[in-house]
Amino acid sequence: MDNEPEGRPGNPRFLAAASWQGAALASPLPVLLFQRQEIAERLNRLGAITGETALLGAVAVVAVLAVPRLRNKLPAGITLLLGGLVAAIGLGLMAWTVELALFTIGGVLLALGAAPGMGTHRLLLATDTRPADRFRTLSWYWAAVAVGASWPLLVRIFTPVAYETVLWASAALMLVGAVVVGRHALVHDEDHEVEVTVARTDVPWARRSYGAAFAVGAVVIGGADAAQSLLLGEWQRSAAQNAAVLAAGAGGAALMSLFGPWYHRLHRLTGSRRADAVGTQLLVAGLLVFLGGVSFTYIGLVVCWLAAGGAIAMAAAGLDAAVFPALAPEVRRSAAARQVLYAGLGGLAASLVNAWVIGEWSDQWKIGWLGLVLMGTGWATRRFATPARDAETAVAVAQATTVPRRVYGLADQPPLLSVEQVSVAYGSVQVLFDVDLAVEEGAVVALLGTNGAGKTTLLRAISGLEPTIGGRVLYAGLDITKTRPTWRVGMGLHQIVGGEAVVGPLTVADNLRLFGHEVDRSRRDQGIADAYELFPRLAERSNQRAATLSGGEKQMLSLAKAIIMPPRLLLIDEFSLGLAPTVIADLLPVVRRIADQGAAVLLVEQSVNIALSVADHAYVMEKGEIGYSGPAGQLRARPDLLQAAYLEGLAQALRGDEGRVMGPEAH
Repeated sequence: MDNEPEGRPGNPRFLAAASWQGAALASPLPVLLFQRQEIAERLNRLGAITGETALLGAVAVVAVLAVPRLRNKLPAGITLLLGGLVAAIGLGLMAWTVELALFTIGGVLLALGAAPGMGTHRLLLATDTRPADRFRTLSWYWAAVAVGASWPLLVRIFTPVAYETVLWASAALMLVGAVVVGRHALVHDEDHEVEVTVARTDVPWARRSYGAAFAVGAVVIGGADAAQSLLLGEWQRSAAQNAAVLAAGAGGAALMSLFGPWYHRLHRLTGSRRADAVGTQLLVAGLLVFLGGVSFTYIGLVVCWLAAGGAIAMAAAGLDAAVFPALAPEVRRSAAARQVLYAGLGGLAASLVNAWVIGEWSDQWKIGWLGLVLMGTGWATRRFATPARDAETAVAVAQATTVPRRVYGLADQPPLLSVEQVSVAYGSVQVLFDVDLAVEEGAVVALLGTNGAGKTTLLRAISGLEPTIGGRVLYAGLDITKTRPTWRVGMGLHQIVGGEAVVGPLTVADNLRLFGHEVDRSRRDQGIADAYELFPRLAERSNQRAATLSGGEKQMLSLAKAIIMPPRLLLIDEFSLGLAPTVIADLLPVVRRIADQGAAVLLVEQSVNIALSVADHAYVMEKGEIGYSGPAGQLRARPDLLQAAYLEGLAQALRGDEGRVMGPEAH
C-alpha cells in the first residue's frame, strides 16, 4: 500500500454533496448547545428548554436506529434527499415560531431529517473510495462538518446574531444540501463489497468506534454546559469571547482534517498500526481536553482545545476509514447507528454525572474528568489492538466465528433447504436473478437446464463457495447466507462435484477412511463395509490410487462418502458427466437410497431422462432464473414442453402451452 498512488475519491461530486449536507446538519448544534438561554427567553419557557433539547437528541438517536430498516426500500440518495427536506422544514419552523410546542415539532422534524445523514454519509464515502484515499476522503467530510459547527460561533464573535437568524441560515444551507444530494438520488450502499468483509457489527474495529463515539459524545455533548459555564464564570469572558474559544476547537478540527492527512499519512497504516495511531489521537485529545480544562492561563485553554478538536477529527476519520469497508453492506448502517447511539449515551451519562454526582465540583474538574475518559478510550484502543499486521486477518477471524441466525423456531417445519430471492454476480455481470428453490428432507430434487443456465453457480452459492449479492439461503431453519463453507459441511451440507471429491494420490481405502475421519471407528468401518457392498468395484480396487480410477469409479467413490458419513443435504453437480449408461444405472439407486434414509438431495443434471427417473420434484433454469417448477412426473409426461424449453426457450414454451390450454377465448 505504501506505493499505491494517491488519487481522487471514487465520486468527488458526491463527496461535495455529502460534505455540504453534513455541514448543514452541524450548523444548528451551537444554537442547541450554547444558546438555550436565548431560546428560553424568547419562548418564555426557561425550565423546558433543557428537557426539549434532550428530547430532540433522543428522537435523533431513535431515528438513526430506524434508518437501516429503509435500506431495502429506498436508495440511500433518495433517503438523504428526503431527510434534507424534512430537516430544512424543521429548522424553518424552529426559527419562525415563538411557541414551545411548534418549536418542539420543528426540532423533532430536524432530528428525523438528520438521521439519514448521520447513518449513511460516512459509510457511503468510505466504501466508494480506494483504500489509499479513504482517510483523506473522510477527513474532508469531517472538515466540512467542523466548518458547519464553527461558522455560527465565528459570526457571533463579530455581531450578537440572534439564534433564529442562525436557524434560518441553517435551513437555507440544508435546503441547498438536499438539492445537491438529490443529483445522486440513486446512490446505494449495497452496490458491491469493496473487500473481504464480515456480516457482524461487533468486530474489533467496530467496537473501537463505539468506545470512541461514547467518549467523544461525553466530551462534546456532556461537557458543553461546563465549558460555557467555565468561560463565562471562571474566566469572566464575554459572549463573543466565549464563542471565539468554542469556535477555536471546531476550527482546529477543520484545519487538522484538511491538512492532517497530508502530514500524518494514516492511510498508509493498517491493522494494529492504525489502531495505535487512532488510539494515540484519542489519548492526545483527552490529555489536551484535561489540560485545557484545568489550565491556569486563558491562552493555554484556547490552544489545548484547538488541538484537541483536531485530534478528535483525525481519530474519527481514521475509524470511519477502517470500520465500514470491513463490514458487509447489510450491516454498515447498523454499525453507524450504533455509533450515534453510543455518542448519545456518552453525552447523557456525562451530563447526568456532572449534574447529579459531581454537581458541587468546579467547572474545571467537570471538564477535566471527561478528558480522562477520552484518554482511557485512547489507551484501550492501543492496548487491545489486534496484533495482526493488517485488517484482513481480523476480518477472517470474525468470519470464521459467524454464527448462523435462526429464522424459524425449532417447532416449525420449514423445508430443509430454502433458497429465497438469491442473486449472484461475477464482477459486474449478474448470473443469477432472484432464484427461489426448496428441498424437503427425504426428497430428490432435480435442477435442470442448458449449459450456462446458472445451475453450478446456484450450487456453489448454497454450499458457500460463491458469495451472494442478494437474497438468503436457509438451512434447517437457519440463515446460512454468510456462514463459512466449512461450517456448512459440519452442519451436514455436503457437495459432490463430478469425481473431484476424491484425493488422487491416496488409495481407495485411504479415501474411504478419510471420509469417515469425523465419526467413531466402528461407524466408519461399518460405513466402509456398506460402501464396498454397494460398489463391488471399489472393493476390487481398494489398494489402487484414486487418480487411476475411471470416471464412473471416481463417482462411486464420491458417493461412498454419503454412505460412510450420511449428510442431511447432498448437492450433486453434473452427476452423469462422462459416464457410460451402465455406470449411471448402477449409481442412480444409490442416490435414491440416500434420500430414503432421510437426506435431501439436490441433483444438478443436464440429462433430463436421468434426472427425472430418480427425482421427486424438478426445477428448470434458464438464463439465471427459475423458469419451471413442478413434480418430476408431470414434467416427464410432457416431452414437448421439455424439448421446447431446451430449444426454443422455456418462457416461450410455457406461453405457448398456456395459450393452448386457455383456447381462443383467451385471445
